[in-house]
Amino acid sequence: MKSMPVTSRVNHQKYGLGVITEVDPQYTTIEFDEHGQKKFVTDIVSLASSDEPPPKRRRGGRKKAATSTTSKTTTKAAAKTRTKAAAKTRTKAAAKTAAS
Repeated sequence: MKSMPVTSRVNHQKYGLGVITEVDPQYTTIEFDEHGQKKFVTDIVSLASSDEPPPKRRRGGRKKAATSTTSKTTTKAAAKTRTKAAAKTRTKAAAKTAAS
């Protein structure tokens, strides 16, 4: 392979378009648009130079985790609701027992 500098846009026969991320005498690492990162033997790899621009990456971020105070507050509120529901059930059961 003719030596290509890092950040060169290339086209590989099997994996398509990518960007060279690392080159040393033994290995060439390429980040492909659709196949991720692959490592090739520098002397054997067959690449063609490409002028095609890289695809636009989506700016999807991960969702933020709930803060600890919010989750504690939610948990306390849920516990109060469950306790009130249980107390009503016990009261109804006691009333039925007393009526019989």
